[in-house]
Amino acid sequence: MEKIMTEIATSISEFKKNPNEEVRRAGKKAFAVLTNNKPSFYVLSPDLYDELMERIWELEMAQTLTQRLSEHSESVKVDIKNL
Repeated sequence: MEKIMTEIATSISEFKKNPNEEVRRAGKKAFAVLTNNKPSFYVLSPDLYDELMERIWELEMAQTLTQRLSEHSESVKVDIKNL
């Protein structure tokens, strides 16, 4: 048996009957669609997908910014009173 990576699962038969209803029932959680009690694929709601993409973008940007900061080791001291 394969490990199911979600808290929620549904059968392929139930999913095929009404995919939108299965997504609605899961709310903001991802779920597995099972075929013969094994995960065939995972489903995300549009809202959850957007959140995931935003987090991935933030991680990529953080990595890019960290890299750029390390490449430019020169810094300029600024006194807040002079701004």
